Amino acid sequence: MLSWSKISSLYIIFFLILLRANDLTYQFDKIDREEDYIVNLLVAENQRLAIKKEKERLKKLEIERRKRDRQIKIKIKLSNQVMRVFKGNKSLYKWRVSTARRGYKTPTGRYKPIYLEKLHLSKEYKNAEMPYSIFFKKGGYAIHGTNAINRLGRRASHGCVRLNPKNAKRLYLLVLKYGKINTSIEIEH
Repeated sequence: MLSWSKISSLYIIFFLILLRANDLTYQFDKIDREEDYIVNLLVAENQRLAIKKEKERLKKLEIERRKRDRQIKIKIKLSNQVMRVFKGNKSLYKWRVSTARRGYKTPTGRYKPIYLEKLHLSKEYKNAEMPYSIFFKKGGYAIHGTNAINRLGRRASHGCVRLNPKNAKRLYLLVLKYGKINTSIEIEH
């Protein structure tokens, strides 16, 4: 049989085990809470990084959109004697033009404006007025206004691209506003 002192010692040991188990449970709970806290911190950090990446991506897209919206594209189709003007992807104008008549050639390809002149006088063609000239290729090739508006829509020039003077002025001012660097000229058959 167990003596009172042994029983009380067992109770004390049991009580100490319970206290220790309680303390261990508390310690495990504390570890679980710390792990949860760390996991939550990691999740929050990943979310923060994902949000930051998304903001950077959206910022790049906005910069690209703004850059594209500052681009002026002039597209000239020789086969139907039409010029279309775009700002970014938005079509601004569609105008009839006159390009090179038989025996002359309007160059095809992609160009950038070389220089602009409000009123150029042609040295080659008896000081013919070329209002709102946008020169795009060496050899005197330009987009410019013409007084021969009755010939627009037909081949009539020596190689330049002729426009109604009002439209030539609009285009000239547009290129001045957005800059030669932001303007492209594409001429195709």
